[in-house]
Amino acid sequence: MIYKCDENQREELLNFLYKEPSINLFAIGDIETYGFDHFNLDVWAYVDSKDTISGVLVRYKNNVMPIHGKEFEGIDTFIPLIQSLTPVHISGSEDAIAQYEKEFENYEKEESYLAECKELEIESPLLQQVLPLSKEDIDSYLNCLRVAGMENLPSAEEVADELERNLNAIQVIKDDTGKIVSTGRIAVETKLSAMIIAVGTIESYRKQGYATAVVAALVNDCIRNNKTACLFYSNPDAGRMYQHLGFKDTQKWIMLKNND
Repeated sequence: MIYKCDENQREELLNFLYKEPSINLFAIGDIETYGFDHFNLDVWAYVDSKDTISGVLVRYKNNVMPIHGKEFEGIDTFIPLIQSLTPVHISGSEDAIAQYEKEFENYEKEESYLAECKELEIESPLLQQVLPLSKEDIDSYLNCLRVAGMENLPSAEEVADELERNLNAIQVIKDDTGKIVSTGRIAVETKLSAMIIAVGTIESYRKQGYATAVVAALVNDCIRNNKTACLFYSNPDAGRMYQHLGFKDTQKWIMLKNND
């Protein structure tokens, strides 16, 4: 049986999702941030023959995340629901998404690894150069992201709102002129985990340890708040850097992308 969730199911739903707090970080973060009445968010739960939740489907904007194990008895219920939503992205763990690939074979498949860090294994010698972003430097920060080749940049207003919520959410390194040349940020947080994204360095400043220092600073912030730091990566060079810091690969994250 499938049903659309509301506040009455919050506790049971989050208990299911918190069994794997890192892989389900986005779903948990969406629910804890927006609740069940926000127009950008819908959540469905599948109750199995044992009358317990065995699968969850989350829609955030035009993206959907099916969350369940390898042998999910509700797959024939989730597939038509996802088709009716016509999502741009279908993403989740490799075990879950493998069950949808044939039905969405026109979607392009992208793979990355989910890694998590509970303790830094090295200290970056450049750590003292890392600073939290100030509102006065938002334009320089956005320019750094742009020059580093990142897409879908936030607006200055969105960055300012982020700093209002968490002064340590965005960490940066400046050069001698005060220009921001390397950065990273925490995007989504739950009570147990935090996701690091948008780690980037302007090309002419790369291979100097700046990104390592920025990520280390963000991990330290997570540790101070008793949270596990998480991130996705697909670049092997980036993966080696993260592993050197103490990140451990957990499982693959798969995204099916509709390019039509």
